[in-house]
Amino acid sequence: MSRMFTNQRRGEEGPVEPSVDQTATYIGSDAAVEGTVRGRGLLRIEGRVSGQVEHEGTVVIGQKAEVRAKLRVKELVVQGYVEGSIHAERCEIAETARIVGDVRAQRLAVAEGASIHGDLAANLPEDADQPATRSRLADSEPALQES
Repeated sequence: MSRMFTNQRRGEEGPVEPSVDQTATYIGSDAAVEGTVRGRGLLRIEGRVSGQVEHEGTVVIGQKAEVRAKLRVKELVVQGYVEGSIHAERCEIAETARIVGDVRAQRLAVAEGASIHGDLAANLPEDADQPATRSRLADSEPALQES
């Protein structure tokens, strides 16, 4: 997996990886989880999750994973299928990703070939929690006047 972000903490180029002391949680390809998943550290999802994911660390959604949930996470890597809203500080969408829903992130990287059906919003102030819509762009354009 190629990562699109650099490691800002140490000022080095290279993939952003969770630190060694972080807890890792794995939801395997045979697992199906319903409800709210909360945690910190590294969460890797290879199976099915439905409900909500609230995570203070890095969440990786594997290529064959199916996530139908509202995601509110610190860092997200999507390689598989997500249906639902995504709110993350950092979000990387791989070429194999398929997303149905809105994506809001402070930092956003989208690989060529990714499929996204929803609105994208990046570089937003942290307190901006309004849904991203194309209509706001239209509202800011000057109106055409008929003569």
